Amino acid sequence: MNKAISQIDWQSIKVISFDLDDTLWDNSGVIETCLQKLYDFLCLHEPLIKKHFTIDSMERISQQLIQLEKPEYENMTLLRKAVIRQMLQEVAGDESLINPAFAVFYHWRNQITIPEISSQVLSYLQKEYTIVATSNGNSNLHKIGLAGYFDKHLIAGIHGRAKPSAEMLTNLLEFYHLGPNQLLHVGDSYQTDILSAKAAKVECIKLDYSDIGELLSV
Repeated sequence: MNKAISQIDWQSIKVISFDLDDTLWDNSGVIETCLQKLYDFLCLHEPLIKKHFTIDSMERISQQLIQLEKPEYENMTLLRKAVIRQMLQEVAGDESLINPAFAVFYHWRNQITIPEISSQVLSYLQKEYTIVATSNGNSNLHKIGLAGYFDKHLIAGIHGRAKPSAEMLTNLLEFYHLGPNQLLHVGDSYQTDILSAKAAKVECIKLDYSDIGELLSV
């Protein structure tokens, strides 16, 4: 058993917060597919895009916007739309393509295979705890078939600053009227999930989709 799991005072826990990407499913390759489909759509509808941009240069725009450290760009939907808008503006393209182009990206963003073990873990824990999602990403729990397990879905840039900020987790403490020892956050990333939990002074466990089944032991 993961040592951290055995160290949690499970009788005190009321709410369990889960990160999503790479915690409950393998997200490798998903964003790459989204970007390819988005790029193909833009090239088809605005041919100058192909002449002036590659997928790599599209991602460089994304990184440049993130480096501006504007809170709105912590929301992945707003960030992707801002990238599309900038590309279209640079080729004097039709900005009415922004939403249809993002819809292509978002469709593929939610083409995710959920491991059976993750569904089992959520079903098991849901019997004893309130389950919430706290994510820096923008996947749609309804579209991927997991919405029924979650009481709330906090998304960075909408419900607080992105992890490793403590803001989304402290918002959960306030919303559910919890003490820090009553909220547990589970995530795959030390740099975002664990540091966020430590900043909020709540309980935390580092797990990814390959070992999430260990939670069936609690």
